[in-house]
Amino acid sequence: MDSKIIEKLDSVIERYMDLEAFPGVSVGVVYNKKILYTKGFGVKNISTKEPITEHSLFHMASVSKTFVCIGIMQLAEKGKIDLDGALVDYLPYFKLDDSRYKEITIRQLLSHTSGMPDEEDYEWDKPQYDDEALERYVRSIEGKKLMWSPGEKFAYSNIAYEILGDVIAKVSGMSFEDYMKNNILSPLNMSESTFFKPETSKDLLTTPHVIGAREGYVPVVSEIFPYNRYHGPSSTLYSNLVELCNYAIANLNHGKFKDSIILKEDSYLEMWKEHSETGWIKKNSNVGLTWFLGEYKGYRFISHSGLDTGFMSILALVPEKGVAAIIMTNSDYIGTGELLNSTLNIVLEEEEYIMQKSLVHHLNSVLFKRGLEEALKEYNKIKDTSMEDYFLNEGEFDFIVCNLLEIGQYEESIKILEMATKIFKDSANLFCRLGEVYLDQENKEAAIINYKKSLEINPNNLELKELLEKVMSE
Repeated sequence: MDSKIIEKLDSVIERYMDLEAFPGVSVGVVYNKKILYTKGFGVKNISTKEPITEHSLFHMASVSKTFVCIGIMQLAEKGKIDLDGALVDYLPYFKLDDSRYKEITIRQLLSHTSGMPDEEDYEWDKPQYDDEALERYVRSIEGKKLMWSPGEKFAYSNIAYEILGDVIAKVSGMSFEDYMKNNILSPLNMSESTFFKPETSKDLLTTPHVIGAREGYVPVVSEIFPYNRYHGPSSTLYSNLVELCNYAIANLNHGKFKDSIILKEDSYLEMWKEHSETGWIKKNSNVGLTWFLGEYKGYRFISHSGLDTGFMSILALVPEKGVAAIIMTNSDYIGTGELLNSTLNIVLEEEEYIMQKSLVHHLNSVLFKRGLEEALKEYNKIKDTSMEDYFLNEGEFDFIVCNLLEIGQYEESIKILEMATKIFKDSANLFCRLGEVYLDQENKEAAIINYKKSLEINPNNLELKELLEKVMSE
């Protein structure tokens, strides 16, 4: 049985590499709470062509947050943290430009229900490395306001996790990175893993890649590596397949790994209890403490994904079957959903998932190589003859544009959105996004046209109405 699963996984991942322009992918599978599969595909860097192996290190982005949660729960088990205690009891210097900040609890930070906003600029291009970086960041947000009262509703916040990382540091009396290493990474034999980039092995670390629309819509090495020590808790775990499988096994065993116990079973009951609805898809329709909770193929599904410049990752657990799947890529522009679903279906012995190619990426490639008219012709041809080979999601256009805007490719973003609005003619979101990009480029006339179109489709967007009135009056 195991050999058949491995054979199917090899076949599916190789097909995925053929379908999409990935520099590299790593896939790990835990089956019956044991490591079944750890294999790398593609290259660490498209320039050097070094192959990815099961030991290659990836920036794990927001998967890092699950380690923060375990650190907080460890300290709670020791009586050093009260999950329902006020944050200011642990960080007396924490404050916001909003009197409600004193009401924020540790539990609310963990469950993304604190009302904290999200980070807008990670300053990856201005990395800080010193020991005071995390506290300095927490002190620097004093001018921010809460979006609503603590505990009112869910909103994902990276800022919340930098704060939690600082709580771990202050309560434990050691740096955040040292606490993670001593209390989680080392007990799980994760010797190459670290939250501190200067400690990573240069020989093992993969290189981030972004989409190069200016180069003809192909992967290019990112000019920015996503590291900044004051975003360590939310984002900067570096790890590999084998060591993340150890972590997955520990979680499937409710904290036990070989002779180590990183957490008690009662803590897992608390972490994996539904704390709030997310409004997201079925797989992650609820959030516990850090972990997202949902359902896949009738099984309980517990997961966390990550995305930062040049990297994507996901760790998914199916506790009922003793199964975990880990996917890591050194690129940030192609989603891992198709590969994850296919991997899970094979391991859970469901029907094999019929993998499809992203039509959005295919059309973008045609757009930048042969122009808008040819791209639209290609769309109509595929729609009439071979749509079953592709999946089409308007949100993917928006996702890719956000990535391009992050690296300053405004003209390229406008080209994609102009095409997208011709395909999704009733998408208020895409017309609004196009208006935003035009406004950023100081093309007020084009921005107004697209804002008006968005409001024709969705006249209930009061925020956009106010913005449009402001733009037109200036």
